[in-house]
Amino acid sequence: MKTPGFFYALIVLAMALPAVATENPLLWRGSAGTDQRLFLEEGREWAWNETRLDLTMEKRMRPLRVVSNVWIRHLGPSVVNESADLFRKEKVSPWSLDIRELYAEVHGLFHDDLDMKIGRQHIAWGRADQFNPTNNLNPFDLEDVLDFGRTLGVDALSLQWHFTHQSALQVVYVPRFQPANMPVGPFFDLLAAPFPIPDIKPTPTLTDSIILPSNNFQEGSNVGLRWRGFAANTDFSISYLYGRDPLSLPNAVTLGVNPGTGIPNIHATLIYPRRHVFGADMAGAIGSVGVWAELAVFLPESETRMTIHVPAHLNVDIPASETVLKKEPYARYVVGADYTFRNGSYLNAQYLKGFFHERGRDEASDYLFLHINRYAMQNRLRIQVISGALSVSDRKDMANSFSWLYAPEITYLGVQNLEMTVGGFFFDGKGDSIFSVMKDKNMLRIAVKAVF
Repeated sequence: MKTPGFFYALIVLAMALPAVATENPLLWRGSAGTDQRLFLEEGREWAWNETRLDLTMEKRMRPLRVVSNVWIRHLGPSVVNESADLFRKEKVSPWSLDIRELYAEVHGLFHDDLDMKIGRQHIAWGRADQFNPTNNLNPFDLEDVLDFGRTLGVDALSLQWHFTHQSALQVVYVPRFQPANMPVGPFFDLLAAPFPIPDIKPTPTLTDSIILPSNNFQEGSNVGLRWRGFAANTDFSISYLYGRDPLSLPNAVTLGVNPGTGIPNIHATLIYPRRHVFGADMAGAIGSVGVWAELAVFLPESETRMTIHVPAHLNVDIPASETVLKKEPYARYVVGADYTFRNGSYLNAQYLKGFFHERGRDEASDYLFLHINRYAMQNRLRIQVISGALSVSDRKDMANSFSWLYAPEITYLGVQNLEMTVGGFFFDGKGDSIFSVMKDKNMLRIAVKAVF
């Protein structure tokens, strides 16, 4: 189904208005850069290869403002499999055009206190740094799994009523469901939906099918409310969302045998269940220390059970069904603080209970993210001395359920508007924590970005 035309009608009309008036110039800004990562194991193959033009354009015509943000990118190696592919430039040199945002915003619609934003947009809820459990209107953009907090734009209508300069009520309507996109390249299976794999030989092949909700008002839409205010030198908000989980869950698994090869196969059916999300957040300061906290309580609309079909002749001992997600509330939250020292060093620390992919009361792991950087050589160097995370998935057995990420880097800032970075990503741990399963994917990173 194509994007509803009314979402972009206002934008097209706005762009058609005279754009050359000197008192209302077209504003544009952006960056151009490259990000290259090389595995230190696995034969020293390239882990990531991206060259990106990030361009934002803005036109202000009071009370109307039109904004667009696009990424033009070369991503990944050539995908040539046969000689015929050599005649297709998109396979020899893969590139993409990604419309991240394209919306119109009207201030004072019908009333001075009512603002409207319509089109493809990012609706940023929550005040924590990168990790926002209350921010669920935009699905996760997990293409680069190490770019924490990245989301996809959604086609939405947002209305915001300002009671005062310090308080407002926001209503958001997203008419179509959009799932999260998964990691690409060597991390493609990092967040795969779990389903049982019996211990049989030969090892079964795995296939799946996804059931998306219908694109109608009942099945595909998400609706959210958020009230924000300010008191005692603190920003705070409460929110509610009725929507769908952007990450899939299995609701049926069928075990069979390929008649041609005799190799067992497992086919899973995946769905995106409905849920209620209640959120609250705050951000302020204690003296010169910035502090924030954010809490989201998730309540699945119904229990998700996975039925398991096994032919009798296979003689495999697997239960006929399994509860994947109970109909009971579970929470994710984050508490953090930051501080800038007199010598320019910066400290940022956050504790998370439950990462974005962990669902259910018993699944939430503990995470401590710590970031320290300082400047040297008269601010020409930014040294990320400590940057990473420690995770524990089972407090009762910490010795066998911990993992860590370490991401040091040095950035040269000696040329105005240019950043040149050398760093790396290093993983280790035990058990099935998210960073321990990546321990064979240590990487060297080189990145250059010019801002204009």
